[in-house]
Amino acid sequence: MFTLKEITTDTMLHKCINLKVTEEQNKFVASNIYSLAQAWQYREIARPFCIYNDEAMVGFVMLAWEEAEKKCEIWRFMIDAEHQGKGYAKQAMKIILEHIKSNPVFEMIYLTVAPNNSAAIKLYESLGFYNTGEETDYNEIVMVLKSEQHGACGQ
Repeated sequence: MFTLKEITTDTMLHKCINLKVTEEQNKFVASNIYSLAQAWQYREIARPFCIYNDEAMVGFVMLAWEEAEKKCEIWRFMIDAEHQGKGYAKQAMKIILEHIKSNPVFEMIYLTVAPNNSAAIKLYESLGFYNTGEETDYNEIVMVLKSEQHGACGQ
């Protein structure tokens, strides 16, 4: 069973920092240690979590919890290289979206992705995200969850 756990202990922190993507994927996602530093810098809105499959830590996600703007952005998402190819990314994203949707204030859930990260784009599209046609300053694609896909969101 997949769950999200807040990063609260030194042991969990150490394990989270040691999660890595494949060498090829390094160009698509910041390291977890960098992300955790950003979480501290943006502590008013950043929500970092470890992703577990039963008792095994398999990934990391960081959300930008922007209640005042009624939106939540998935800032970071990664599955450890050791756990890839098992369908964990899709299962984890479903739990992440469920967690976001549990807060009825959000009207929009979005994320950004490198345009050449076709595996991630395919995953996000399979979950109901669509390309808005917008790009970030870092030339990333902005994707938004279709409103009919997220219950309280988009009402």
